[in-house]
Amino acid sequence: MSSFSLIVGFGAVVAMLRLLLEAPVASRIKWLIAGLITQFGALIGARIGFILASGSYFLSHKVEVIQIAKGGLSWPGSVAGALLFAWIALRLLRLPRHSGMDLLSRMLLPIAASVWLAGWQVGIAYGQTLQAGTWWGLQTADETGLVTLRVPVQPAAVLSLLIVMGFCEWMTRSAKRPGLKAAVSGMVFSIHSLLFSFMRYDNVQRFFGLRLDSLAAIALVLVSLVWLILVFKKSAPQLDNGETL
Repeated sequence: MSSFSLIVGFGAVVAMLRLLLEAPVASRIKWLIAGLITQFGALIGARIGFILASGSYFLSHKVEVIQIAKGGLSWPGSVAGALLFAWIALRLLRLPRHSGMDLLSRMLLPIAASVWLAGWQVGIAYGQTLQAGTWWGLQTADETGLVTLRVPVQPAAVLSLLIVMGFCEWMTRSAKRPGLKAAVSGMVFSIHSLLFSFMRYDNVQRFFGLRLDSLAAIALVLVSLVWLILVFKKSAPQLDNGETL
């Protein structure tokens, strides 16, 4: 098993533990299932997103579509898959939708941080090369395995994500409006992803002069903004069954 799989797998386990620790004791089994469905959706979405972004390659290598072990995952596809499957899980298990998304959003931080950390180990999302002797640079590999002094994009992303998202989670820990925690987490994650997409130096497809991951982050910022507006549009905090708190 690769180091990438091990690190991301560890992040997924931590994410499930966070979910179960915050879930109501009486319905933890349901939340466990919802979390697993969401993570499965994230994996499927990540693979589909990568295939769509690399369509020309897979048209001539169809057998590799299901060979996930060879690599090829997309974080925008992962987010889309997670959101879709989370919504399906909440509906199937008859769990509250808005507060349910709040609870499931607690899986985002450990998984996102583990993906950045795993990318650092295998040469994904690396930074620009630096001149020899640059004191703040780090020896980092690219996708070919070449190790050289680079802008420490991945470790900086991990550290900043833990600090900023962790702080926002702490600030919203007592929020009464259903959906607010998920909206804030999504907004912080999307802005963070957008900023760090401009720091990445790996080669990806571009549309309208922007990296594909930058465009995806912008789209996620807009989705999170709409969600945030809808949350605050309510005249008073309400439960999912319509009762005012």
